[in-house]
Amino acid sequence: MNQTKYSKLILAAWLFTISIVTILTAATLIKHGMFMDAMLYTSVSHNLSHGIGSFWFPFFDEYNVANLTSFHEQPPLVFGIQALFFKLLGDSMYVERFYTFFTMCINGLLIKVLWDEITKENLKLRPYAWLAILLWITIPVCFWSYSNNMHENTMSVFILCSVVFSYKAMQSKTDNYFNYVLAGFFISLAVLSKGFPGFFPITLPFLHWLIIRRKSFFKTFIYSSIILLILIIIGIALYLYPSSNESLSIYLFKRAFQRINEVPSVDSRFFIFWRLLSELIPIFIFTAVFFGIARWKKMLNQLNSQYQQAFLFIALGICGSLPLMLTKVQNGFYFVPSLPYFGIGFALLTAPIIHLLFQKIQIKYHQNLVTISSMILIGTLIFTYFQKDKYSRDKDLLNDIHNIAQIVPTQSRINCSNSVYQNWSLNCYLVRMHDISINNIEMKRHDSPYFINEINGTNPDAQLYEEVKLNNKQYTLYKKR
Repeated sequence: MNQTKYSKLILAAWLFTISIVTILTAATLIKHGMFMDAMLYTSVSHNLSHGIGSFWFPFFDEYNVANLTSFHEQPPLVFGIQALFFKLLGDSMYVERFYTFFTMCINGLLIKVLWDEITKENLKLRPYAWLAILLWITIPVCFWSYSNNMHENTMSVFILCSVVFSYKAMQSKTDNYFNYVLAGFFISLAVLSKGFPGFFPITLPFLHWLIIRRKSFFKTFIYSSIILLILIIIGIALYLYPSSNESLSIYLFKRAFQRINEVPSVDSRFFIFWRLLSELIPIFIFTAVFFGIARWKKMLNQLNSQYQQAFLFIALGICGSLPLMLTKVQNGFYFVPSLPYFGIGFALLTAPIIHLLFQKIQIKYHQNLVTISSMILIGTLIFTYFQKDKYSRDKDLLNDIHNIAQIVPTQSRINCSNSVYQNWSLNCYLVRMHDISINNIEMKRHDSPYFINEINGTNPDAQLYEEVKLNNKQYTLYKKR
């Protein structure tokens, strides 16, 4: 494709892609409400930014999770990074949303960097990085994750960095060992973000040898050994440092392994397999449609496809998702860091067809397509702006919490029953937004002048408490007489 001749078509495609990215993520991020796990992680990061807890021993509230003295549901790196954003940008609810959007943008930029490296020898396909980003972000669980402050968003950044350096080294005609050192370093950061799923980029050199065959098996073994050696060195350093040793030991033995052994989240190990297939249905349909068009237009023999690279990255995506079947602790968003490689792989399959179709669009229509795409983007930005002050979820709960916070001062505790305490969304919103903790009275650790109960519950002690009249829909607040 003549870059100048078709530059307006590429511009139109980028504008349309940015519109889709914006409406799928920013239009939700700007609203009130967020998934419970995301708010839990946000609360821990926010506490850390205020000196509550430390990097290796972050803190949610006195009970944390499983009554540990610190919070170890995940390794601490993401909490530390996000705490810096709170320190720099303040306490607004939009800080965690900006951070989430920022990680998405960095992921998109790295997908483009990787795409440029993949198509270095196929300049006709180089302008189609937008297609890889479009296929990636339209995977439902992907744009859901980037509408919430999930740890996978940050881990995906480090994994992409590792893949970029590793792929670049494997494609090079020379031996650039430092790239493998960097690949290993970024894998270690991914592991410190979300644990075991961060290891999967270590498979890339072997997959590259198996599918591309540019390097010998012996050299591939050496390269993989360098990556592994970096991970071992960093692991030894963390083991020798007392704070990291203690922190990661708690994470591994008191949370991760305990959950795997005692608290399965699914009934079948194949849950993640079927969930992955269902999430990729839009990509499958997209690919089938364009191959159908190519066959109808008799273009199949004209395609300049990079099938080997396509299969390489699809295989890498599989390596990042299906090993989750090893345990029954599974969730759809766990494989979000593997999704960029499905987007890249299927984009490599369909980009040659779109390239040929673009050539059939008359030049006189190019500017019209830019104008239409620009109008779509402007409309998307306007629509997103008007989502401000709306709710994506938990509207009644958030309004109740706002009313309660008008009565209960910050840095306070509210007594509650065990059933109320188990509402983790209530827990997280109170801690993050108002620095208020709820105190399970069955733990008998604190007393408080306040008590909270479900709206259809009863006064826990009519002689001790009186109801505070609030226009609440889910929770009633009581205060000692």
